[in-house]
Amino acid sequence: MVLSMCCAQAWAAEPPGVTAPLPEVMKELRRIESAAWHGRLDAVRVELQNLQRARPSDPMLRVYVAWCSMPTDDAWNQLKGIAQMFPDLPWVHYGMGRIYVGWKMRDLATTALENALKKDPKFYPALVTQGDVLRLKDEFDQAEAKYRQALAIADDAEARTGLGLVILKQGKADAAKVELQAALSQWPDQPAALRELVKLLGPADPAYARQLATLGELQPKDRDVRRQLATLKFDAGDKRGALDEYEKLLKLGSPDLETAQRMQSMYRELGDAEGEERLTVILSGLDRDGVAPLIRLAELRAAKKDVDGAEKNLLAAVERNRERADTWLRLGRLSLEKNLLSQALERFRLGAATTTPGAEDCRAEALKLEELFKLPTKRAKGTVDRIYGQVAGTLDQLFRARAKANPKLAGVMKVRVKVSAAGVVELAEVTEDTVGDPVLAAHALFALREAEFEKKRREPVFEFELGPLSGGK
Repeated sequence: MVLSMCCAQAWAAEPPGVTAPLPEVMKELRRIESAAWHGRLDAVRVELQNLQRARPSDPMLRVYVAWCSMPTDDAWNQLKGIAQMFPDLPWVHYGMGRIYVGWKMRDLATTALENALKKDPKFYPALVTQGDVLRLKDEFDQAEAKYRQALAIADDAEARTGLGLVILKQGKADAAKVELQAALSQWPDQPAALRELVKLLGPADPAYARQLATLGELQPKDRDVRRQLATLKFDAGDKRGALDEYEKLLKLGSPDLETAQRMQSMYRELGDAEGEERLTVILSGLDRDGVAPLIRLAELRAAKKDVDGAEKNLLAAVERNRERADTWLRLGRLSLEKNLLSQALERFRLGAATTTPGAEDCRAEALKLEELFKLPTKRAKGTVDRIYGQVAGTLDQLFRARAKANPKLAGVMKVRVKVSAAGVVELAEVTEDTVGDPVLAAHALFALREAEFEKKRREPVFEFELGPLSGGK
């Protein structure tokens, strides 16, 4: 019921028949083509098919149904079938000629169009398409002659378009502009004419925006048109409208870096954190060596209290460039926020070891933690037992100082150390900690990590029991 009503509105009048004047039939064919451009073709096709079933002997209804599939194999097969039943119908040969042009089979197109003109030498639609064939072959003078021959018979929209396009190729921009405007005033749904007219008008022309918008409606998947519409709205101060056009561009796939950067900047200016975050994710994928998008993502996620998400982005940034102190600084501060003090010192030290901006801040942060951890000024050195004794002594002093504020502080801490044959510590990790004080754990970890062991491969585990009778085992 709804479909029938919709189609009735689309086809308020009966489609013209065989004896109808050429302009009336062309108007109906263009109505079908316009419906295709605007995404309304299915409703028109159903209406025509219903009419065809009701009047199977009407050849023009068959032509109109075939036109709904132009320029496909299905349309060609339908037209071929009609030609066998109605060989003198010029519309069939004209339609097949149009299909051949779309398929770039120009010799066959020429033959089909000549067949149409044999039936009626004043059949100007075939003359127009002959002009199209010649124009596509860069035979501009001959093409112009065909278009003018057609226009001498009828003031046809497509003949005007063809003439405008061919004289534009001849360098006559002003004359081409006149012809294209005339063509579009008769039939606005001509992307080829619109595309060239938009170029001729330029953004300063009052008609530019309207014609460009029409072109965008007809060719929604055209990247250049979408970009031009976005730029037009951006220049007019309509940032939200520009973003809508850019979003349509993104949906076409394969976004480019420049577009993503502009969109990210616009979302940021508008205070749209969600939009900015989404575009920054895209940017981070497009700029595979860039660190800035990942850092910005970390900022946005930290603002949402998504500490883990922010840390993930910063770690990805470090993978791309380990020499940026500002990234290590951010990571270290996130570790502080999560109360992972040992990790924070490691990160601050990595940043302090660079010569990039932020290194001094990393050194300052590292110094604060080193003072908090009361790391020994002199490294532990010697045998495993000797190192154990030295670290246990400094750890006990720190424990007693911190136990004053927390008398219940007690427990066992174990640190596993992996030493190379050269006496270098390759790994130091806390494997057990029932004390639960990150400052004490950091003291033990870094004191052992920086100790100077004998040149012998080994993996000792240091156990510290801290409490009222603190001391090691």
